[in-house]
Amino acid sequence: MFACKVMIKAPLEQVKARFEGYEDMEFSQKGDWVLAEDFSGTQLFGWEVSAWLELAGEDELIYAYYDEDMNAEFIFIQNGLCMRAYQEYDGEVDTDEGEDPDIPISGWTDVADYMDDHMV
Repeated sequence: MFACKVMIKAPLEQVKARFEGYEDMEFSQKGDWVLAEDFSGTQLFGWEVSAWLELAGEDELIYAYYDEDMNAEFIFIQNGLCMRAYQEYDGEVDTDEGEDPDIPISGWTDVADYMDDHMV
């Protein structure tokens, strides 16, 4: 079991173009945001923050991933800056940078809860 989702605050066609060449992706409009779901579970996992910054460009981006092996990733980019980066692998925190009082992420379950509450 895994979940891998990206939300980008940009027009649908622009977001689809950014993921051109990626397989097993599904896109849906959510207000001003586009939700992209990666059903492969592998092609977005493990990216460096710099890659997410490049993908976001000038747009807001939220990326979240978790799986049953206690791996979790959460990236929040706003105004070209990474506001929050959290990466946990096999239950051990690898990266925990930035703070956002509106997005309290401090563990694997927080990433899963955020996805369930905000990325549907």
